[in-house]
Amino acid sequence: MIIKFLLLLFLGGLIVLVSFLFGWYSDLTSLLSWWVANSLHFLGGIYAFFFVKFVFNATHKYHKTETAFLMKIIIFTGGALVLGVLWEWYEFIFIYNYGNGVFRLLPKSITIYHDTMTDLMFDLLGAASVGVYLIVKNGKNK
Repeated sequence: MIIKFLLLLFLGGLIVLVSFLFGWYSDLTSLLSWWVANSLHFLGGIYAFFFVKFVFNATHKYHKTETAFLMKIIIFTGGALVLGVLWEWYEFIFIYNYGNGVFRLLPKSITIYHDTMTDLMFDLLGAASVGVYLIVKNGKNK
């Protein structure tokens, strides 16, 4: 179980590193960079869903509660959204202090709000897509 946890942390770190390097080296003004950035947030939502699922299942021996399948999906999706919000706080601080690319073209308040809402939407879409997939998969197994 510890190896799976370390593998998940490594994968998450890799996603963060790729996101950071992409944002640092691209000008963020092209349509391609918008698609790549939002695709990374979508993948981040998928990752966060599985990370929260792993932590939830790993701590089952401590909380010893039975949770309905649909409630687990809601918890995992909500946890992924919380991780997305934490990432946005980091991004907000970073952009506010070191903004570059498209962030120099518009007033920061408009840019940061639009960027944050778009990022959270794609985080949630990634996590929700996994949830819908698992609901459909679980429905076919019954």
